[in-house]
Amino acid sequence: MSNGKITYLIPPGKVRCYITGKLRDDTPEENIRQRWARSLVEEYGYPKSDIEIEYTIQMGSSKKRADIAIFKPGSKHVQDEIVIVVEAKRIDVNHSDKQKGEAQLKSYMAACGGCRYGLWVGKERKAFEKVAKGEPATIVDIPRAGDERPRRPERSDLQVAHDLTAIFRRCHNYIHANGGFQKAEAFHEMLKLIFCKIYDEEEGVGVELDFAIDPKEQRTESGQRRLLEDRIRPLFDKVRRRFPYIFEPTEQLKLEPAILAYIVSEIQYVSFTETKTDVKGAAYEELVGENLRGDRGEYFTPRNVCDMTVRMIQSMLPQDKLMDALVVDCCCGTGGFLVSWIDNLIKTQEIARKTKDIDARVKERIRDACSRALFGLDINPFLVRTAQMNLVMHGDGSTNVFRVDSTRSPGEWSEDARKRAPFGKADVVITNPPFGSEVKIDDPHILDAYSLPGWEATSSRASFPAEQLFVEVAMRFLKDGGILGIVLPDGILNNPSLRFLRSWLLKHARLIASVDLPKETFSVSGGVNNPSVLILQKYNKEERERAASNIVDRNQMVFMATPRTAGIDKRGKPVYLRYPDGREITDENGNKFLNDEISVVADKFIEWRNNSKMFADSVSHAMKAKPPKK
Repeated sequence: MSNGKITYLIPPGKVRCYITGKLRDDTPEENIRQRWARSLVEEYGYPKSDIEIEYTIQMGSSKKRADIAIFKPGSKHVQDEIVIVVEAKRIDVNHSDKQKGEAQLKSYMAACGGCRYGLWVGKERKAFEKVAKGEPATIVDIPRAGDERPRRPERSDLQVAHDLTAIFRRCHNYIHANGGFQKAEAFHEMLKLIFCKIYDEEEGVGVELDFAIDPKEQRTESGQRRLLEDRIRPLFDKVRRRFPYIFEPTEQLKLEPAILAYIVSEIQYVSFTETKTDVKGAAYEELVGENLRGDRGEYFTPRNVCDMTVRMIQSMLPQDKLMDALVVDCCCGTGGFLVSWIDNLIKTQEIARKTKDIDARVKERIRDACSRALFGLDINPFLVRTAQMNLVMHGDGSTNVFRVDSTRSPGEWSEDARKRAPFGKADVVITNPPFGSEVKIDDPHILDAYSLPGWEATSSRASFPAEQLFVEVAMRFLKDGGILGIVLPDGILNNPSLRFLRSWLLKHARLIASVDLPKETFSVSGGVNNPSVLILQKYNKEERERAASNIVDRNQMVFMATPRTAGIDKRGKPVYLRYPDGREITDENGNKFLNDEISVVADKFIEWRNNSKMFADSVSHAMKAKPPKK
């Protein structure tokens, strides 16, 4: 017991049932069943008292167990009182599967005399209504609690989602499988619809939603076409005008009406504006990770690494200057570091105000700060658009993401990027550069602009690994006293052949912190096997001169950490905290805790910093520059 709250112990191999609180076997199928049980309560509105998990159904002389049965309100839990049956399968199970597909659900519906609706969820989501004769008819969805029939939702029907990952994945796979699109194309078609939905929630007026479909519409080709032409296409026209830097003026929706109708039916009840940012972010990031091939050394940076780095850097800056800090990611990829900066900026405001609710005025201040002081650059146009969309969903700054080869001088950038990106003026640079043997810079015009290729060498190196050159690239974006957080292979720190790179770093910046990350950290994205994060502070002119003269401050301290766990194993599967006897540690609601030591490194860094006056004095000049002009 802690603070008056009981911490329940879940034995290895067990999960706690959301409906009954009892322990059940921890299997992939059980976890999906429990997620849907939660959704039926929290999103569809059915009370737990009217739901049974794995309810036994008598089918002639045999008995079968339905995943979830919903009974008439307040009735006895007997077979004749079942009104809805739900079968929830793994995402890789097809509805046509002979053993686990929709036929199984329909047989359960037939055996339950009072059952009117059924829901099958796996690779797709399919809902059915029992009709007088013949097979159950396909419908949009089962009704929400209190409704007799499924209907087109109104603005007041929108619900906060607690998990969007499965929905996003299911929609993406449906577009990919049924629309004839490559995965990346399917991803962007889906994002167009997400933008349409967000716009409808934010800008729509009145009771009715445009981003919604009536069950009768989805059954007919004319209804599906009416949805597209009368509501969704005009919505996208407005989205395109609002975000001209993301969508081309001539860009159109490419989905067939039937596919579009399915996607609308999947997400129409979700409130994107009210759903927590981290829920939307987790779903978005997983979808991005599935579409990021890494063929140019680009790998998705895990959220815990982004948050650790951002929290460490934000703790070094005066809290009253955080809103004014010029922040750049010079190879931003999908925008993970920039999103983390926004999220942690919001958290600092919540802590300062001692509340989890930030008012509209503060949100607008954060939006304004992001729009003038948060910048992302990347050479990959797919990633630029992905990052822009990511930032829109998290609070903005999306207008400051540019397609730029940041290894080139600003004279070779686009005019817009050259005018707006704060080259040499950034307070903070946070980045995860592309890496790998196949990602090398060999353009002599580029290499001649840098000192690293010729550092401690008889002649300048003709080819240079991208991750090494980006150390100097990132430093060039910083003003004197600016702070760099960068993900690098730990070979840069200990490989004898890279001594010249360490020498260059120590002549140009002070090493503040070095964090060796677990090997498993990038196992999901397939990134670097031995990753590290370095936090450095760029020297001013006087400090560079002292370093060049080999004048060393022997009292200088460096924070070092070696977290042993990343919350996942080498296959990318979650790993949870356990007691010595193997039982999982949970809170009073049965929620598990990831075994993730990366997430506590920032706390240790802040504690170390607070206990070191010398450190505090040495970074006090990091934010002396005037705030950026609007």
